[in-house]
Amino acid sequence: MIKINFSIRPFVKANGQVAVRARWNSKKSEVTFITGAYADASKWDDDLRKAKHGTTHVVRNMSFTYYDINGRIADFKQTIEETFAKCSLANTMPTASELKSMVNKALGRNEHEEATPEEVKKKNMKQMIAWFLDECGREKNWDNQAKEKYTQAFQHITKANPHIKPDKITIEHMYKLKNWYIKQGFRNRTINKQVTMLKGFLKWIDTKQGYNIPSAVLNFETNLKVLPKTVTFLHYDELLRFAHFEFTNDKSGRLTRARDFWCFMAFTSLRISDLLQLSTNHIMDGRIEMFAQKTGEHLYIPLTEEAIAILDKYRGKETADGHIFDIPSAQKLNDAVKDAAKVVGLDRIITEVYYVGTERKEISYKFCDIISNHDARRTFVSCSLAMGIPAEVVMKCTGHSNYNTMKPYIETATETQTLQMEKWNKNQYRSQIINLLEDADEDKLKKILSYLKRVV
Repeated sequence: MIKINFSIRPFVKANGQVAVRARWNSKKSEVTFITGAYADASKWDDDLRKAKHGTTHVVRNMSFTYYDINGRIADFKQTIEETFAKCSLANTMPTASELKSMVNKALGRNEHEEATPEEVKKKNMKQMIAWFLDECGREKNWDNQAKEKYTQAFQHITKANPHIKPDKITIEHMYKLKNWYIKQGFRNRTINKQVTMLKGFLKWIDTKQGYNIPSAVLNFETNLKVLPKTVTFLHYDELLRFAHFEFTNDKSGRLTRARDFWCFMAFTSLRISDLLQLSTNHIMDGRIEMFAQKTGEHLYIPLTEEAIAILDKYRGKETADGHIFDIPSAQKLNDAVKDAAKVVGLDRIITEVYYVGTERKEISYKFCDIISNHDARRTFVSCSLAMGIPAEVVMKCTGHSNYNTMKPYIETATETQTLQMEKWNKNQYRSQIINLLEDADEDKLKKILSYLKRVV
């Protein structure tokens, strides 16, 4: 295997083009690649050889973010390094033309060094979507679920208008998409969410050379009426009934385990993603201490007696890789919890009111038919607040950064408010009872105590 000494140097040309120069073994062996991006020299870091963090570069009526520029540089550098590594393993020294050809081929480029605006414009909607998912996915560290949501939104716009082109989107296309969603029966809340995702994609397109999305499109609003979302969770008495129910016809233990795992989330606020990863290493000094899978937040959750009882029940039943609970999958747990809830009789009616376009719709469910893993987390939040636990303490357990981010887990104030206002009723009866007892003699007090023991 021969050794190839090479250097890679990104730089900005006089006309603003961002280039990457590769030299190897002698200054005579040199190739310069044009990345297709442009940079403002005043926003270029000569020491780090990349665009300064957080900058936007407007050159020759084209706009590029720092991430776009630095991402292209990184792609070229990695590909050049991999190409030299392949040549080294093959004991060959590439010529300038060979290196250029190999790198361009690996990057999916043609033999020309520069990706002109005309070449970029040839990308169809599908190609632009793939580019967006790749670039923004890296920048924002999207998981597969997040990418699937965006992919679904993009599929909708192509269904609404199969011939749409990324550089030809107008305000009329946006109205057509809105009407398509309504005709398909999508709820207004979902329509707004999908349109917001699409606008994010279009704003990204607007930063690319050769594209200019109309401001009316970027600022488009559906103006569709959206009602507060119905938040589902168990009331405290329902939670305890669920937690202590004895399943008599559960030989496999499927319902019991599903109930226990769900209730553990309700007693601790854990997401299903964190429950799946929970190990004995996360339990210390009567608390759970771990980093949330979804957000990376540091969770610090004191364990209640109910939660400790569930841990004790499954002690010694850990999986081979150290997880406390043996859960096949989130979906299977979700299905089993629904079956368990039906047996217990958690059939409180949940009514949801929503709009599709201008049409008001109402639908009712039994709670056991719609209960999900995430309802456990909502149960923790709502029950904790209803019992008077300060929001700051609840957020410390859930990992929410502020009260607003926790709002989706709380029913629109009425449930918690009703539970709190019931104290007025209890206190007025308690006060009357105390006043009567003060005038009672010893024999009457004994009779009252005997009666209370029978009925309470």
